[in-house]
Amino acid sequence: MRRGWSLGIFTVVLASGLVLAACGGDDDDSASATPTSVSDGGEPVDVGDVDVLGIWGADELEKFEAMVKPWDDLYTGNVAFTGTRDITAILTTRVEGGNPPDIAIPAEIGLFRQFASEGKLTPLSACPGLESQVRNEYPDSFIDLATVDGVLYGFFMKADTKGTIWYNPKVFAENNVEPLTADSSFDDLIALSQTLLDAGITPWSVGVESGAASGWPGSDWIQQILLNEAGGEVYDGIIDGSIPFTDEKMKDAWEKFGQIIHAEGFVLGGPTGANATGFQESAFPPFESPPQAAMLYLGGFASGFIADQFPNAVAGEDYDFFTFPGGGITGAANIAYAFNSDPGTCSLMLHLAKGESQKIWVELGGFTSVNKEVSLDSYPDAVTRNQADQLVAASDFRFDLDDAIGGAVQTAVFTAVTEYISDASSLDAILAGIEAARQ
Repeated sequence: MRRGWSLGIFTVVLASGLVLAACGGDDDDSASATPTSVSDGGEPVDVGDVDVLGIWGADELEKFEAMVKPWDDLYTGNVAFTGTRDITAILTTRVEGGNPPDIAIPAEIGLFRQFASEGKLTPLSACPGLESQVRNEYPDSFIDLATVDGVLYGFFMKADTKGTIWYNPKVFAENNVEPLTADSSFDDLIALSQTLLDAGITPWSVGVESGAASGWPGSDWIQQILLNEAGGEVYDGIIDGSIPFTDEKMKDAWEKFGQIIHAEGFVLGGPTGANATGFQESAFPPFESPPQAAMLYLGGFASGFIADQFPNAVAGEDYDFFTFPGGGITGAANIAYAFNSDPGTCSLMLHLAKGESQKIWVELGGFTSVNKEVSLDSYPDAVTRNQADQLVAASDFRFDLDDAIGGAVQTAVFTAVTEYISDASSLDAILAGIEAARQ
């Protein structure tokens, strides 16, 4: 999930036997950087201590431990893992203070590109065999995202799509409507919404309330529309600042979102209801008995909300998703990178980059891998399989736009979304305000 809960910092230090670690990227090209693994019956190799900064806790942490267990059987040394949702601030402080972790695994890409450009990261080529492994096993779109100035510095080990429109298959079948495809258009989405409304069904459940971060689910709508309607170059230009938020193509994306959120009868509770409804609670109405809406746009993590709320619901039968029209996929992912090429760092990253390692967490649930070596058969149900397939097959993947920019601009975007939902007439002023925050 993206936002909506906060996790205090916790640190776990584990010796061999109790595992905790993470994944990253590296720099030095010495052959001694990566120790040779032990043969059957041999003793674990001492690779020294590994300091890892990540975000996981609770259930995710347990699954992460399971994924690292095979590495722990091969190597000794202490691994110190610090998990925090304030990872961006803490990582920045540590790097600026000259005390970076060995490996970082944040769910944002802005700092990664900054650190790489400043020469603070270690290229994957520093760990023998790692760069070739990543290039062979990961999609080109994700290789490109982890490359800065022609150098590959990291890899993505846990991803989440935001190209998912969730729907109630039974509602669609009863009204003789078909889910859209990646080749459909935004106009097709409007037409589908109108068809459902004409049949007496509210097309959409929308909720953008999320405490101090209220508005972000609406920003997901806008960025997904922007990527598919304007293309990747415009999307990237908004992120790097070469294209302003006041650009006509950005304005068009907001107005298309307005065709959903402001259309009479399209949204359960109307615009006021959307601003007042929590994003997690918005996942429930399409799957209630009787359904209160037909569709929901929210990231892949919504399947967890639905499954928890409706434990008897069958994935693929009672709830499913179709790809947001246009085919371009936005999303989030944990990118792993390193600040050195010490033996422990290299051995741990080599392990976590492997498909066979990620398969462990995939089979436990709650993990979508973009490693092509992870078979779709490893996923627990058809819905999670399709999410993984969508990410691996995406010809155009982009990181969540406001996450990539961050800071005051991100805050301004969230506030702007709630303002636009309340009053569409002030869009020009709203976009000017976001651009002013950037300046």
